[in-house]
Amino acid sequence: MYLSANELARRDQRGLQLQSLPLRVQWSLDDLRAADGHSLRCRYSCGVRAVDDPAEKQMLQEVLMGSRLNVTTDDVMRYMQATLREAAVATAKDKGVEAWLADDKELLATTLRRAGERAAFAAGIELIAPFQLDLESGSFEQKRLNDLQRTLAEQEAAGRVEHFNRAADLLKRFEEIRAKTPDLSPSAILGQLSPIDQGSTLQTLLLASAKQAGPQSLWAVSGEYLVKVDARAGGAATTELFPLPPTLGPLRSVQSTRIDGQRRLLVGARDGFFLFDPENPANPDVYSDGGVQSAMGFSRVLYHSHERGFAGCHGEAGLVRWSPGSTKPTSVIRPQRFGVPPPGASAVGGPPPLPNTSIAVPTRQAGPRNLEAIDDRRLLMSVGGRLWIVDGDEANEIASASSSEVVAIVPDGRTFHVVHEDGAIAAFDGPTRQIVGTRHRPMRVRAAGSLPWLGSRRLLLAGDEGAVQCIGGDDPLVTEYVSSHRALRSIAGSADLVAAVSSDRQRLIVWQTWEGRSPLAEIYITAKTKHRVADVDFG
Repeated sequence: MYLSANELARRDQRGLQLQSLPLRVQWSLDDLRAADGHSLRCRYSCGVRAVDDPAEKQMLQEVLMGSRLNVTTDDVMRYMQATLREAAVATAKDKGVEAWLADDKELLATTLRRAGERAAFAAGIELIAPFQLDLESGSFEQKRLNDLQRTLAEQEAAGRVEHFNRAADLLKRFEEIRAKTPDLSPSAILGQLSPIDQGSTLQTLLLASAKQAGPQSLWAVSGEYLVKVDARAGGAATTELFPLPPTLGPLRSVQSTRIDGQRRLLVGARDGFFLFDPENPANPDVYSDGGVQSAMGFSRVLYHSHERGFAGCHGEAGLVRWSPGSTKPTSVIRPQRFGVPPPGASAVGGPPPLPNTSIAVPTRQAGPRNLEAIDDRRLLMSVGGRLWIVDGDEANEIASASSSEVVAIVPDGRTFHVVHEDGAIAAFDGPTRQIVGTRHRPMRVRAAGSLPWLGSRRLLLAGDEGAVQCIGGDDPLVTEYVSSHRALRSIAGSADLVAAVSSDRQRLIVWQTWEGRSPLAEIYITAKTKHRVADVDFG
C-alpha cells in the first residue's frame, strides 16, 4: 500500500505502515512580542518522520492516531502548535526586534528545536534536519516605512540643489528595508507608502538606480541592419549601422544575453539567427534553419545553457534549437505540434507576400512566440492565447488566464508575467509551473516590455490609445510615458531609458525612466536604413 504525500503513517489489515522518507512540516507562530514591544511572526519548519520501532509505533497510535486510520503532516502541526508557541512566546521577550531580525536567531531556534523534540519523543516521531526559522515584524517594518516617508518629505523640502544626493540616500534606505524584508518585493514596499508619496518615491529611486547601474546600449533591427542608437548624447541622437550577412534574410528580432560572462546579441532573422559580438562586429556567427520557406522570422532567440544551447521561436518554423558552434539545428518542433495549421493553409484571401528585402511582422501570428527559459531544462512560450511548456522534445499545454493573444511573457525572478491582448495579466510561477494570480488592465495591449527596478521588473504596456503605462506587481501605482504616438509596436526598458517602436515602424521613441512627461528623443531609423524597424532591446 502506498501512502499519500502528506501521510506519516496509515493503519490497514497488515498493521501500521510508515512513510519511509521524512515529510516537511511548517508552523506559523504569530503575535509574538519582542522585548521592545514590537510584534514578531515566526515561521518554523523541519522534517518529521515516524520511528520504526514497536514501542514508538504504539505511542504514535495512542497520541496522534487514536481511532483514525492515518496520521498526516497536519496532525503533527496541530499536535505541536501549542508547545512550540509557548516556547516561542517565552523566548521572544529576551531581545528587541532588531536583534531578532539581524540573523541573531540561534537562541529561539534552539528553544524551538528542544521543545519540538520533547513533544515528538512523546508521540513516536522524530524531527529531522534541516531546521529553518524565519522571522518578520510588521510593526517594525511599518516604523521603517514611516521613517522613509519622513525622509522623503524632508528631502522634498530641501530643494533641487541636493537632488542627486537625496536620490542616492533614499535608494540606500530603500535597499536597507529590502535587506530586512527579503520576502517583500520592491513593488510591495512601495505599495505600503502613502499614495501621495508613491509616485515621487518611484521617480527618485529610478533616478538613483540609473546613476548607479550605468548606461546600456540601445539596439534595433531594420532590414539587414543591426542599429546601435545613442540617445544619451548631447544634442541629436546618433546611430551606427552594422550590416549583417544576407544569408539568413531580413532581420526580425534582437535580444541581449551573456554567454560565459561575455555580452552578446542574438539577432533573429528569417532563416535563422546571428550571434553578434559588439566587440567583433565584422564576424557574427551564423545559425541557420532552412527547413521552412517563410516571409516571417525568428521573433525571439535565447541562450538556454551550455548543455541546451540556443533556442528560437518562429511563427511558421516552430521551436528550433542549436548547439553552440553547430550552425545547423539539433532539434525542431514545427508549429503543427502546437495545433497550428501548416503554412499556407489559411492564406486564401490574405495579403500578398512582402518582397524579400522585408520581414513580415504581423500584428499577431498564431504560431510560437514569446519564448522564455523557466529553468535549465524547460522553456515557456505562447501560441495564440495558449501557453506551452517544452522540455526537450516533450511539449505540454497548460491553462492560461485568457483566450486572447499573448502579447509578451516578462520574466521577473521566479515569476513570469503573461500579458494578453485583452489586458489580462497572469502571474506564472516558474518552480510550480502554474498560474498563481491574474489581474486586468482596462486596455487593448499592443506591446509589452519591462523596466528593471531594484532587482525586479515593472511592466511597460502600450495600448491603442494613451500613453505607455508602467505598473508594478504589488503596488497600485500607474506611471506613464507620454508622446504623440499611439499603438506602439515593441517596447523595452533599461535602468535609465525606455524605448519603443512607432506604429508605422519607422521611428524609435525614447524616454528617461524617471521623466515620462515627454520623450528624450525620437529617432527616424527608416531614413537611415530604408527599412521598417522590427524590434528593439537594450544590452
